[in-house]
Amino acid sequence: MKDKATIPSLPIEIWQTILRYAIAVPVFFDPDFVGSFVVGTSFVDLSSTWNSEEVYWETERKRNKISRVCKRWKNYLTQFQHRFVRMEDIRRGTLQPGVIKHAIRISLNSRSDGGIFDQTWQCPLDYRDLSVEIITFAVVNRVLEKMILHVGALKHLVTVHSETGSETGTIPIMAIGGPLRHLHPVQVPDSSSQNLFTSESLVSLTIDLPASFFANVEISPCRFPNLQTLRVLAAKGDGGTSIAASFVVPFLCQQAPGIKRLYIYEKQKEELLPYEIWDLCPHLEIIGISVIPGPPPPTSHPVSEFIVSYPLPRYQGQLETSFFPLWPHLKTITIDAIWNPIVLICPVPWILRCQQLGIRCQDAHRVSWEEYSTEESLSLDGESEWIIRP
Repeated sequence: MKDKATIPSLPIEIWQTILRYAIAVPVFFDPDFVGSFVVGTSFVDLSSTWNSEEVYWETERKRNKISRVCKRWKNYLTQFQHRFVRMEDIRRGTLQPGVIKHAIRISLNSRSDGGIFDQTWQCPLDYRDLSVEIITFAVVNRVLEKMILHVGALKHLVTVHSETGSETGTIPIMAIGGPLRHLHPVQVPDSSSQNLFTSESLVSLTIDLPASFFANVEISPCRFPNLQTLRVLAAKGDGGTSIAASFVVPFLCQQAPGIKRLYIYEKQKEELLPYEIWDLCPHLEIIGISVIPGPPPPTSHPVSEFIVSYPLPRYQGQLETSFFPLWPHLKTITIDAIWNPIVLICPVPWILRCQQLGIRCQDAHRVSWEEYSTEESLSLDGESEWIIRP
């Protein structure tokens, strides 16, 4: 009698690795994704995988199917449920409050979430049981405020991030602490405070300046020696004060010269960019500004990408004639908008000039005009400045 063919068995560690790979959601659970995102006044592109819950729920459906294969797989995969928790689901009774202990990412998207959290986590020591790495929020509610008070106890928290921008509230700067690497957005430090705000771990930061800032331009000392991405937003000003000169330059004077990405958005302001920026940020690679660029950077400066705010500033006509050619290492122009077949988001002369100079002209999704126009079968009429669809 011939021996039956045997199927070699895999070690359990390999099976577990395969299962973890099958249910992985790499971008959605990447706490460092927002660290390199600098385009625009939004905090993360709403269409990106990092901000898409559907990617996670699709993986959860896959995890449930795989769990039915055998009891061992089910037992192993059970520990990966509730990696993402919406506090709204707890408020509605869909989930039990205790599932928060398993969450890697928590979404706070309702003002009423605070009551649920207060009932669940009474003692600050309970925060040590949380594994959360990412907190996103739509409004600054009691949940977020309570977490901020005990941010030092959240040993795994890396990112606190607004889903909607600063319209619904900003985070007090005292939230900076613990292992936090990314914080978007925070309130401007109160000039009346004598505290030194510092963090060795902070890598990316968005500061939202309220209108009241322009009445008193003094800032408290803030030192973040490892800061690489800085975004400063100001929706309103007093008509005579530029945040680039009154806030950004003094703030940069307090930092180490390691910033690589800088975005300054100032609505309805056309002041010149202070030349000190280039000296204060000698390693700057990407800069986005709504103010007038001013003199080009030194020939030795490595900055290679320029982000243009949208709608385009009134000085746009100067860019393709006197600005683009003078930046020694400029390789990319990014328009803070998305290509579409109806409205051209930048003038035709920009695109033509970039093509002549070998500069990539792209949108906020980092799709170049050449890539987009090829996919959509579009062309340009250089004389009439219209998009032509065959």
